[in-house]
Amino acid sequence: MQPLRQIIVQLILFSSLFAAVPQQAAAEDILLRDVRIFDGKNNKLSAPSNVLLSGNLIAQISADPITTAAGTLVIDAGGRTLMPGLIDAHFHMMMTATPLHVALNGPEGYVNLVAAREAKNALLRGFTSVRDLAGPVFSIKRGIDDGLIIGPRIWPSGAMISQTSGHGD
Repeated sequence: MQPLRQIIVQLILFSSLFAAVPQQAAAEDILLRDVRIFDGKNNKLSAPSNVLLSGNLIAQISADPITTAAGTLVIDAGGRTLMPGLIDAHFHMMMTATPLHVALNGPEGYVNLVAAREAKNALLRGFTSVRDLAGPVFSIKRGIDDGLIIGPRIWPSGAMISQTSGHGD
């Protein structure tokens, strides 16, 4: 599944906003009706709009109704805000949701389970991409990339570089 499409489908399936949407996530096209768009350039939301997603691309944005093909998943957003995904450039997936002593000494499997839950929470907060620093997050990244768990796109840095006896030693 392509990244933008995967993120949209994850948000549809796991957000309370779309809890009543039937699981037709296999639809090639997705039409979001009645959204107010924050584009990151203007300080005001758009007028009520419709957005057609086709595969991994935004195919059309229009204030007028958009005609769709059969099989298109149509979601009435009820005037809610649509915006670009947020990017957290300094994130610690493996340490965010656990106390430090558990993150550093706890069973690796448990820490991974907590991190997987945090990945889903980060996505639902609007973070579609994170740069994970100084953590063994490669298994979580692979799980997200393979569709096993829900979460944002992760760019992992791996182990941190630190001086001897520093906080990364």
